[in-house]
Amino acid sequence: MTRNNARTLLNLILPLAQPLVGMMAPVFGIGHTQAEMSARSQTDVVPAGYAFSIWGLLFALSIAWGIWQVLPDGGKDSPVAKRLGWPLAVTFGASILWMLLAQTTENGWHLVLVILVVLGGALTAFFANRQIVHAGQAHGWPERWIIRPLVGMLAGWVSVAAFANIAGAALVSGAIQADGVAGTVAAVLILLAAGGFTLGVLWFSGGSPWYAGAVAWALIAIFYGNTVERDFNAAMAVASVALTVVVVAMAWQRARVAAPPLSAAR
Repeated sequence: MTRNNARTLLNLILPLAQPLVGMMAPVFGIGHTQAEMSARSQTDVVPAGYAFSIWGLLFALSIAWGIWQVLPDGGKDSPVAKRLGWPLAVTFGASILWMLLAQTTENGWHLVLVILVVLGGALTAFFANRQIVHAGQAHGWPERWIIRPLVGMLAGWVSVAAFANIAGAALVSGAIQADGVAGTVAAVLILLAAGGFTLGVLWFSGGSPWYAGAVAWALIAIFYGNTVERDFNAAMAVASVALTVVVVAMAWQRARVAAPPLSAAR
């Protein structure tokens, strides 16, 4: 099997495996659900439960990508498939590993290490796609409605999720507290670090509505979690709303400055 064939096969199989592995506990009764694991190490940085429904859309886009990039008359030999294939394969594989560990172990730094691999792969694919778009090499509806949404939202959501994982691991290890002033200060600092990271990505990528949208989705869910779903936390509520506004403004401003060629949007 050639390297290109291996890349194509992995990008077809791994997206199909993701939802199956995610159902290991809730459907097949193996281990505990990811929600149960998260609840045992919950911090104020964790978004409200409804926000995790974004994975349904990400799984669907991943499968659509896998099918498109295997088509001989579609994306199999395209620059997009060649540039994004291996980073996305790493992302999907590490995501599957994270889900397996989340359903069979408790929260900890091992999950942080895995999600950082997921984030690294997602950002590599995201920036590679931004370069392709700005070079005018990305065309057609698959680019507009599958690839850009997939790499943008995946990178955006995991950018925030990685910091939520860090907060959970820090709580379990005793590095931070969950309650009181100390817990609030730690949560706000971690949230601000997540905001700074996502703003840096938006700046260097030239803005992306899909990336910014996923980040805003997570931040709004953090606001909801700290005002409705859990005990009210004014500091986290203010910080999450402020970051949402800044992220959207940054994405809009950078998109205006670094607009891609018209040919890339067709």
